[in-house]
Parts: sequence; structure tokens; C-alpha cells
Amino acid sequence: MMELLLHAPAYVKVGISFAGILLVNRFGIPLGFSILLFSVLLSLWSGTGLPGLITQAESFGKPENYLLPIVILLLLFFTEALTKAGRMERTISALKTWLKSRKMLLVGLPALVGLLPMPGGALFSAPLVASIDDPGELDARLRTAINYWFRHIWEYWWPLYPGVILAVRYSELPAVTFFLIQIPLTFSALIGGYLFILKMVKRENDGHAEKGTLDPEAAFSALIPIGILVVTSILGSAILPGMGFAGTVSSLLSMLIGLILALIVVFSGNPSAWYPSLEMLRKSGTWQMVILVISILAFSSTIKSPLDASDTTLVTLMRDEFISKGIPIVAVIMLIPFISGLATGVAFGFVGASFPIVFALIGQDPILSVTAATTVCAYAFGYMGMMLSPIHVCFVVTCEYFGTPLFRNYGYLIGPMATVLAASLILSGLYYRFL
Repeated sequence: MMELLLHAPAYVKVGISFAGILLVNRFGIPLGFSILLFSVLLSLWSGTGLPGLITQAESFGKPENYLLPIVILLLLFFTEALTKAGRMERTISALKTWLKSRKMLLVGLPALVGLLPMPGGALFSAPLVASIDDPGELDARLRTAINYWFRHIWEYWWPLYPGVILAVRYSELPAVTFFLIQIPLTFSALIGGYLFILKMVKRENDGHAEKGTLDPEAAFSALIPIGILVVTSILGSAILPGMGFAGTVSSLLSMLIGLILALIVVFSGNPSAWYPSLEMLRKSGTWQMVILVISILAFSSTIKSPLDASDTTLVTLMRDEFISKGIPIVAVIMLIPFISGLATGVAFGFVGASFPIVFALIGQDPILSVTAATTVCAYAFGYMGMMLSPIHVCFVVTCEYFGTPLFRNYGYLIGPMATVLAASLILSGLYYRFL
């Protein structure tokens, strides 16, 4: 039995490790600790032993690895600062006063809250959706679908999301390129959301009050620091490579500079928000996120560690095994992220669990067309798995808020999800053919 386990195929070792991560996580162990545990076990099982563990540790000496936890921690702090400084509340209130079309508000307010990657952020936008449907004319399941779907239209590319940052890291695409190839998924999400969710809001319920007056200062209270962060990130990703900072390092440095500038703007207008914002450092969820980042990097290092003198790794072995068994790589690129998303319920989780495997399967230094096609396909399938996940915090809290059973809400989501998946396949084909 022991001999059979030691000589099991690479895909069995990685698959059992992955299943173990999910199983241990389901028993209440934080995802980061679960991944870290099985990173060590997989390293020992694969035969790399102590040298493999040393490789894991040494990988954190790379700038792209030690910068990532810092950027994630600052990003969480920035989200907290916008809330504690009252900027997000002012922006939302200004837009509610200005826009009187019910449909625009039903889409716009959850989408606006979605610009901030706050855990369980759908609970923040749910009362806004409820306030727009004050007479209670909309079915509770429709309210749930509106809040849940439109809250998540940005996470395919919006650079404030940890999952996006990690996806840029593993795809090794320039940040600007990643944003450009992923943005069409947001449009497909809007189209799907309109066709299968928003059209269910009857025209006579759309509101006919006259448009109010926009307060620009209040409206841009949160949008200005967010804009500074986004613009700095994009410009830095374009400029820094010419200064010797390659790929992922330039993207992370750009994000770091943008976060510092944005935080200066936030606190210059409200310095008293500094200490309340620092309270996030006392929350266990903050450090669990940092540990999750570190554990994902360790797992990635494990499956990429050389197993012999010819630099064979677990992922190259898996690729060869899949090919020898006739399993299309395209099917693997779809299924691994989808299952990861379904099982973890977070974008950061499915990207971290599946992207190291997916991108290793397409080989070293793939051409742009292959990388772009793989990125869009893998991310969309992982994201739809996440949106269907019964452990997705936003899904659970939205259902709880509107008092609807979890599984009764899938009916409104299938159509929009099918739209996004179809768009991802079309985009993948176009990128593969023309880039």
C-alpha cells in the first residue's frame, strides 16, 4: 500500500492534496492553514523532502512574493479607511439623491459598493437595494439576485481585488494587458444581468420622480482616491518595466505606490479616521488573509519544485499524464478553476488553488495568445464556480438579509452565468486566433 502511494501519478498526489485542503477547510480550519499544511505534506509525498521545503522558504526572497502580502494588507487597510472616513457613505448618498431611475439605482448602488473588495460586501449593499424597493414590490429572490450579481461585476479585472492581483501574478501578463483582456467579461456580466435579472423589474415599478441635483464633492469623495489608485497602478505597470522592473514586480510596485498616494488623500481630508482604520489590524480575518497569501505562494512553489536533475516538476508530470490519457488540456483549464471556485467560495481561493496548476500545464514562456486565452477561460470558469458556491459569504449574507432559502436563488443566476461563460469561450477563441 505504501509503495502504491509513493508511486502514485502526479495528478493523484496533487488531486488528493487539493481534496485534503478542501476537506480540512470544511472542518473549520482556515483556508490558509489548510493550504500550508498540504503544501508541506505534498512536498514530502512528492519526494522533494527537505530540499523542497527549503525551496518553498527561498521563494519568499523573490520580490514578487514578498511584495504580494504587503500589497494585500495595505489594500485591506485602504478599504477600511474609505469606510471609517465616511467617504463611501457620502458617495452613495449623493448618487441616491441624483439618480431617480429605480433600475439605474438597483444596478448602480451594488456596483458602486463592489468597487471596494470588502469581505461580505453584499451585506453593505443589501440595505441600499431594499431602500430603493421601499414599497416591497419586488420578489425577495429578485432583490437577492440584483444585489448579489451586480455587486460582483468588477471582480474580473478591477485592480483593487486580491484575486485579480494574484491572477496577474500567476498569468505573468502585464497588468494593463490583463485588464484589457478581462474587461469584456464585465460587459458580458452586465448584459446577462440585464437580460435575466433586471428585465424582471416591471417598467411601472421603475420610478418616475425627477432627477435630483448631484453634489460633486460628495459623489467623488470615495471615487477620487479609488481613481488615484487605479490610474497609478495602470501608469506604473506601463512605465516601470522600462526602468528595469519586470512583469509582476512592476504591477505590485505600481499598486503599492498607488495605495500610498490614495491613503494620503483619504487621511488628508479626515486625519481622525487613522486610528479607527488601524482597528482592522486587530481583526483575525485580516491576518488570515495574509496567511492565505503566504500559503498559496508556498503551494505554488511546491508544485513547481524540481523533482530531479532534469528539472521535472509535479505540474510537468501532470501535463504529460493528462496528454498520455487523452484528456484535453482545455477541459482541465475549465474544470480545475470551476471546482476550486465552487469549493472555496472566494476569488482569491480559486485563483490561488488552481492558477499555479493551470499555467504550469501550458508550459514555460507561452506566447501571448495562449496566455490570454487561458487566463480568460480559467478565470471565468473559476469565477462562475465561486458565484454558485453555497459557502460564498456574499451569497449567504444576501440570502439571509432578504429571507430567501439559498438554493431557491439559483434560478435567477443560471442565465447570467451562462452568458459570462459563453463570452469567455468566444473571447478565448478570439485571443488565441488573433493575438
